Amino acid sequence: MPNIGLGLWKIPKDICADTVYEAIKMGYRCLDSAADYGNEEQTGQGIKRAIDEGIVSRADLFITTKLWNTFHRPEHVKLACEKSMTDLGVDYIDLYLIHFPIALMFVPIESVYPPEWVNNDPAVNQGNPRMIPDTGVSYHQTYAAMEQL
Repeated sequence: MPNIGLGLWKIPKDICADTVYEAIKMGYRCLDSAADYGNEEQTGQGIKRAIDEGIVSRADLFITTKLWNTFHRPEHVKLACEKSMTDLGVDYIDLYLIHFPIALMFVPIESVYPPEWVNNDPAVNQGNPRMIPDTGVSYHQTYAAMEQL
């Protein structure tokens, strides 16, 4: 794992791909992403451009992303990881972390993505957007599902 990395939080979508590409061009090899940042597709575009131009190979990069709170149940962990890998345009993640130790009710990717803190899915929140905890899953269960990946 490289000592210095580029954190992708709060990088606007319209400049994210170029920012990632330029960072890789300057020598950055560690990228710190998360589904909740909402810019993984653009991050993937920057990665792809750098790889396509021969600046790096996928093996040269150390990519971190994070499991969002609404995907803590074991049956949702793989789905969330695969979504991040698809958006990033990679076939593996070097480090996959639990973003926050707070399990929230599942929100289907098709409804709202990334779901953020407040549940905006009317099918779940009954028209009242709010944070809805999921007390039916433990950190141990989430972590065990992540280990299986």
